[in-house]
Amino acid sequence: MNLSYETFLQEFENLVGDEWSCLFDLYHERLNLKNKNIATKKFKTIIESVFKLTQSKGFQAMTLRDLSQESGISMGGLYKYFANKNQIAEMIHAAMIRMAEICLQSNPEQNNDPVFELNELLARHIFISERLKKWFYFVFMECKCLDRELLETIIASEQFMEQAIFEKIDSANQQGLSQCTNADFVAAMLKVMLQEWYLKSWKYQQKNINADQYVANLLLSVYQLIQVKQ
Repeated sequence: MNLSYETFLQEFENLVGDEWSCLFDLYHERLNLKNKNIATKKFKTIIESVFKLTQSKGFQAMTLRDLSQESGISMGGLYKYFANKNQIAEMIHAAMIRMAEICLQSNPEQNNDPVFELNELLARHIFISERLKKWFYFVFMECKCLDRELLETIIASEQFMEQAIFEKIDSANQQGLSQCTNADFVAAMLKVMLQEWYLKSWKYQQKNINADQYVANLLLSVYQLIQVKQ
């Protein structure tokens, strides 16, 4: 696999642009936003302020007045972009999922080798979660305490990724490329290893382990866990 974090970032820019453009593309019609340049700057200011306040006091405790003071945007200005706190969380989750879908599905090197495709899937997930680390952390740590509908959406997206991993392992088994005896369990373990990267990034920063190094060790673990045949 030739994909590195550096090449992934170039690909991300070509496919997505940036996260603020993605938010605009998803919501400009619903919110009746006309000027993309102004709207993307506002999205950036608002969402980065949300992440900062979340770190200091938690999303549940954050008020819209707190957000107005932190972002420097009036309450009326904020309401142009969302109706309430839950909608902020929904927008962050929806944009994160959209960007992940674009990047995870973009694989010009598909060659019908499920082991290769599994490696590519896992590497891309690590790289997108590195690029959007605050987004992934926010969704995992903060959104699950909100309304049931959003929680179910988040759980469904996590289950989708785990199922995608399972299907690659199962396909490798069926083609005689691996001999994993418990694909369900291994898929669940690999999903945890993906979450480990963005939930405990401090641990790897202390060890000077970057995204490429983490991917290299993760993929080595894959070969051992699914017992790839040489």
